[in-house]
Amino acid sequence: MQQELAALLAVQADDLEIHVIEEQLAALQPRLKELDQRKARIAADVERSQVVVAAEEKKQAFLREKIAEHKGLIDRNQAQMDAVKTMRQATAAVTQMEEARRIVATEESELVAINRRLDEARATWHAHQAALEACTVEQAEARTEVASQQASLDGALSVMRAKRADKAVHVPAPLLGKYDRIRIRRRSQAAWPVNGMACGACDTAIPMQRRNQMSNGGGIDVCEACGVLMYFAE
Repeated sequence: MQQELAALLAVQADDLEIHVIEEQLAALQPRLKELDQRKARIAADVERSQVVVAAEEKKQAFLREKIAEHKGLIDRNQAQMDAVKTMRQATAAVTQMEEARRIVATEESELVAINRRLDEARATWHAHQAALEACTVEQAEARTEVASQQASLDGALSVMRAKRADKAVHVPAPLLGKYDRIRIRRRSQAAWPVNGMACGACDTAIPMQRRNQMSNGGGIDVCEACGVLMYFAE
């Protein structure tokens, strides 16, 4: 029984080291998440500004087509003026030309506004692109550092898990299964030495008969209060 206990405690010692490494790995994630979120926010700004530029460019192209169309109408009406034969036809042609000129003037005014907005949108887009490039350069060192730490911890974790696996074969399967279930549930130490007359984990008093069984035979028992494995330390 003492050999089983010693083997189990050796496994637990490795598990506690593994838990520390896993916590260190987990601590890297918020840092990576912060870097990703910051870069994602800037990338979203780039995408939104690009959408604005595309929309203004579409408006600009459409309006230029309409202006060209209306100017063509003016030119045609001007050419037809020489062919008119009655005052009524001349009046109609002039009216059409004046209306077309009014429309063109309005559209050209709108085009000026669109050109201004487009220049502003492009400037904003380029500024966001520059910010994204700067962010990428700025984060390169931090990401390299995190990746290096992660690789180092992953290597250490692999070594410790291999050591743990070698030691676990010396623990009886039923005992190891019970230990693993408790360890996973508690996410911390699963086997605790008895502290005087109480459980070392929760300080709940242990009946004398159970204390004697553990003390005399080197046995391992389960705390009825918190569910950890209990043993008497030599």
